[in-house]
Amino acid sequence: MFLVGFNEARSGGLLRGFTEWLVVRKGECSSFGWQALVLDEALPDVESWGWNKLGKLNPEQEQEAVDLLLSLLVEFLAMRDDVMALARTYAEYHSLHAGADNSGED
Repeated sequence: MFLVGFNEARSGGLLRGFTEWLVVRKGECSSFGWQALVLDEALPDVESWGWNKLGKLNPEQEQEAVDLLLSLLVEFLAMRDDVMALARTYAEYHSLHAGADNSGED
C-alpha cells in the first residue's frame, strides 16, 4: 500500500509503465494491474489469480512476494530512466495487445 500511496502522491509518475513492462517481460497479454502480476509471478503455486492469493499466504510467501516486488522495481526503474527503452516497452506492449485483438480474425 505504501507504493500505491507514494505513486498517487507523484500523480502516477513513479510507476507509470510498470504494468506494461511486466506484461512485456512475461510476453503475454494480461488485464491485471502490476500488483496482481507480481503476486502471480512470485507465487505461481498458490491457487487463485492476483489479489485472491493474498488470503492464502504464509509469512514466508509474503516475504517472497515483497522481495520479488522490490527486485522488479529496481530493474524497472533502471529501464524507465532510458527513454528509448521505455518507448520500446510501450511499443512491444501495444504489439502484444494488437496481436491478441487480431487473433480471432481470419
